[in-house]
Amino acid sequence: MGAAKHEVLLRLRAIELLAYWEGRLVTNRLVAWFGISRQQASADIKRYLANHNPDSLVHDPAVKAYVPRPGFRPVLTTEHINEYLDMVSGLVSDSMAVTLETDTNLASVQLPDRSVRPEVVREVVKACRGKGSIKILYASMADPIWSDRVISPHTLVYTGFRWHVRAYCHERHDFRDFLLSRIDRTPKPTDDKAPSPSEDTQWQEAMMLTLIPNTKLNEGQKTLVEKDFGMPDGRLQLSVRKALAHYTLQRYQAAITPEEADDELHYPVQLLESERKKLGPYLFGPSSPG
Repeated sequence: MGAAKHEVLLRLRAIELLAYWEGRLVTNRLVAWFGISRQQASADIKRYLANHNPDSLVHDPAVKAYVPRPGFRPVLTTEHINEYLDMVSGLVSDSMAVTLETDTNLASVQLPDRSVRPEVVREVVKACRGKGSIKILYASMADPIWSDRVISPHTLVYTGFRWHVRAYCHERHDFRDFLLSRIDRTPKPTDDKAPSPSEDTQWQEAMMLTLIPNTKLNEGQKTLVEKDFGMPDGRLQLSVRKALAHYTLQRYQAAITPEEADDELHYPVQLLESERKKLGPYLFGPSSPG
């Protein structure tokens, strides 16, 4: 595929991903991401509708954007939310999802994120951008009975394993994480006042994590781990939001507790022992999925 055709395909996929996952497509997004003119963005939308997915989108003057018609289904993407992640993370020009589909010598392991429904993502994104509140039907491991919650979301988060939304819980009166896969029905807007994200102190404040090779490894194994994780001085320091500390350690498969540190084959890296106590409130506190 030539470079020009590849660029066009990326733009057409972006059109589809925005329509499917956000339920709203404006030409300004395409202009900003790809550095094209507004006329080119409009032409791309017309090309998508004419050549790939006829009558799938309609322009809604009320929101000044294209919105998907009922029953809209993607034809250029796979309905996997990680494709949307690639795009909104600024990887549109070098999307791993696109690369892996077009190169027979590359492969990836996909988690079952089809459980995240686009109608849920659309309403959550709308509430985040509009600084609004929504009512959801939610269940958690701590409380597996489905119940109504009113939340005020401010940020979508992908941990490397699952998607959640960081939001103020009007029932618990604090900021928590809500897994998108555990929202059972399409969220509905409410009139509840949303607190400012600046009040979410665990989200606003950062902390330093220090990772080292598991001390139970032999010297040769430690050298390999240092190379794997980029530890030129035998340690890796990460500045992370306090609300994301636990997820970061999970992503690195880092031992947090003494019991985990005893299992060096499953936990090749560990949190520096002196940091365990100070991190306790952020690792096991209310920021865990609510």
